[in-house]
Amino acid sequence: FCSSIQKHAQVAPGPYGWRHQRYWICSFSNNQHKVREELGSAWSQSSFYLALLSPQRRGSCLVVDEAALALTRSWCLFEVAQTVELEKSLQAGHHGLVFC
Repeated sequence: FCSSIQKHAQVAPGPYGWRHQRYWICSFSNNQHKVREELGSAWSQSSFYLALLSPQRRGSCLVVDEAALALTRSWCLFEVAQTVELEKSLQAGHHGLVFC
């Protein structure tokens, strides 16, 4: 996982170089023992959806293994679907969805 993120940062370094890239990692950012509370009362209030709407966000990075297990998880598919929807209103510097 870490080497995938580092390689992505090196390929898409942004204005300050690859060592200054920031990543919001859903599974690390949400309390996995209190997922119901993390989700809020609607998907549009969930922390991972709000992170997708962040004005500092430049794209979504999906790290997949050989079996592409991430694509069997509903929240990963939700993030992919929301990223595709958000790509319709791309802004300069936005990279859309990138598989790592």
